Amino acid sequence: IGKMADTVKQAKQQQDKMKAIQAFGESRDHLVKIHLNGLQELVNITIDESLLSPQKAKDLKNDIMAAYKDAQQKLQKELMKGMDMEQMKKLLGM
Repeated sequence: IGKMADTVKQAKQQQDKMKAIQAFGESRDHLVKIHLNGLQELVNITIDESLLSPQKAKDLKNDIMAAYKDAQQKLQKELMKGMDMEQMKKLLGM
């Protein structure tokens, strides 16, 4: 039971560490901004008021998708910075 408790504790610490990592993405026109944490959870989204009309629905959708993709790419780069090759091999089961 002690070893299992240690494993759970380590997993929680790792999760907390991941949550502390932040990434911000934005659409090309800078009208939508997205904030993700290291677990790829959406923390916040900011939408410029100019996109909040029914006529702009398609633009809004495209901007949200672009901002999310930008945030994910930045997050992946951030996560790779803190990972050494041994950790990477473990994650990949090598």
